[in-house]
Amino acid sequence: MSAFAVIVASPSANQPAVALLPAMVQSWGMEAPHGVEMRAVGDTPGEAAMAHGLLRTRTGATLGPHTLDQRRWLVGDVRLDAQDELRAALRAAGSPLRGDECDDLLVLRAYDAWGDGAVDHLLGDYSFALWDSDTHTLLCARDGLGMRPLFFAHVDGTFVCSNVLLAVRAHPQVSAALYEPAVVSFLQHGFNVDPRRTTFAQIRRVPSAQQFSVSAERGIHGEREHWTFPNPAPLRYADARDYVEHFRALLGDVVRDRLRLPRVGIQLSGGLDSPSLAATARRVAPEVRLDGFTIDYSSRMADDEARLASLVAHQLGMRHQVHNGWSPPLEYVDDASLRFPEPLDALDFAEVRREAARLAAVSSVVINGEDGDALFAPPGLLTMARAWGWGSVLGSTVRYAASYGRVPHTGLWLRRRVRDAWRERGAAPPSFVRRDVARRVGEVPIVTALRHPTRPEAVEYLSSTFWQNLIELSRPSWTGAPVETVWPFRDSRLLAFVFSIPPIPWCQRKTLIRVAFQGELPDEVLARPKTPLRAMGEVTEADVRERVTGRSAKLTVQSDSFLDTAKLLHFLSMWREGPEFWPALRALQLDRWLAGLD
Repeated sequence: MSAFAVIVASPSANQPAVALLPAMVQSWGMEAPHGVEMRAVGDTPGEAAMAHGLLRTRTGATLGPHTLDQRRWLVGDVRLDAQDELRAALRAAGSPLRGDECDDLLVLRAYDAWGDGAVDHLLGDYSFALWDSDTHTLLCARDGLGMRPLFFAHVDGTFVCSNVLLAVRAHPQVSAALYEPAVVSFLQHGFNVDPRRTTFAQIRRVPSAQQFSVSAERGIHGEREHWTFPNPAPLRYADARDYVEHFRALLGDVVRDRLRLPRVGIQLSGGLDSPSLAATARRVAPEVRLDGFTIDYSSRMADDEARLASLVAHQLGMRHQVHNGWSPPLEYVDDASLRFPEPLDALDFAEVRREAARLAAVSSVVINGEDGDALFAPPGLLTMARAWGWGSVLGSTVRYAASYGRVPHTGLWLRRRVRDAWRERGAAPPSFVRRDVARRVGEVPIVTALRHPTRPEAVEYLSSTFWQNLIELSRPSWTGAPVETVWPFRDSRLLAFVFSIPPIPWCQRKTLIRVAFQGELPDEVLARPKTPLRAMGEVTEADVRERVTGRSAKLTVQSDSFLDTAKLLHFLSMWREGPEFWPALRALQLDRWLAGLD
């Protein structure tokens, strides 16, 4: 894992680009605890400069900026998958590989071989910036599923980018002015629903699967989407066991690619997703020590996660830690020293930070089992019929019903879900948003991907801006802990396979996982139905009311720019029931964030 920053200076800049890097680097904190390097890379004095900071998450990781020939330089947060296949393609393209290139140098080799088309050949999680001195151009790219962030500002001809939002903010030409639609989106939804914007007016977020180039002469150009969600042809095996073996082998490759240290942590639940990843890690990399961590909520509600996770850990021979996960809601707002890149809607974030510190004490890499639910989300019957034909779908439906005693997912509930989503997206901002702000912003619609022809539900979940928010919250800039989270179920190879197999039976209640891990995971875990913690919201709401009701609330003067503070304080004093309960909590968290702005 790496932090990086790049400046491509305007020809009229009054100081060299490299002179401005130290201020940006100071914002990295735990993003780069193992070293920082800065250097000018342009031919013209002051033209371009790069900084690279290291968090060792793999054996042999080296500090950049990286180069092969002193003409092309790369800084990035890069973890490449399927490297044997990439090396074979590079050799076929005539690349003189030594065989010991790190991930960053492989990106440079790919650029030498394929130019701006190099990104089409890369699998994995990455964001990077590559400076080409021959063309005086910077190539920026972000991976297809958006697992590594990338932010930039282009102000008065100067381009600034980093995978750490605070670093872009630290450049003196970048204004601290806020972007009103992002603030209102946070109050309404709990996160910024626009994948191209941040809370700051001049700082943009690069969307998933995007690349573009930057030069002093042409500015930002060559924008394109280099990856889309796969729509593979149906995979038809005569023997059902072949689907299981294919899945186990592929999942083994996916997990192995993420195990590049002798010791790794895993956030272990009592469900199917993280236990299946733990079992796979033990199978494909028995030499890697795997430590499980489970959060236990049983002190406040009926919750069987810790007991079932302990069964998994015992059967797999893993070390396992269980910690009480309930903490006072909004506890983090009491710590005035905390500074976050953007507003935060996470009542339990103090516990999230404590858990991140425990994980970091074991390893700089932790496996997260999200989001198997989205990956295996089955399509409805009408959608399936378009890919597989009515005869195949009806036959598999009958066989599934006979085998499992229930009908498969039909998709008929989608009408209700679409109606509810439409209502949410068309809702007005909360009533305590200032009228002039609400009038300027209007409705803030949720941006969704184009409807996928065969797996619309899965793609809607996996491409949501909620996921962008969740991934960024796991980074050291937020948690304060030097640890990288990896998400094996968000892998493009796995997506292509799962999207190609018969949804009946394999995607019904994750049948494929249940069958694939028979004998490796406890029977009680494999038989367990999906059990969302429905009571958590009720317990959280009760705790919030107990914490806030009857206490005097004070808001900072900064909130006056966005909120009708008198109306909000009146609401908080009464805690009326209704849809604005959660937006009111977000308003309190927004106020806390605004108070900490420099």
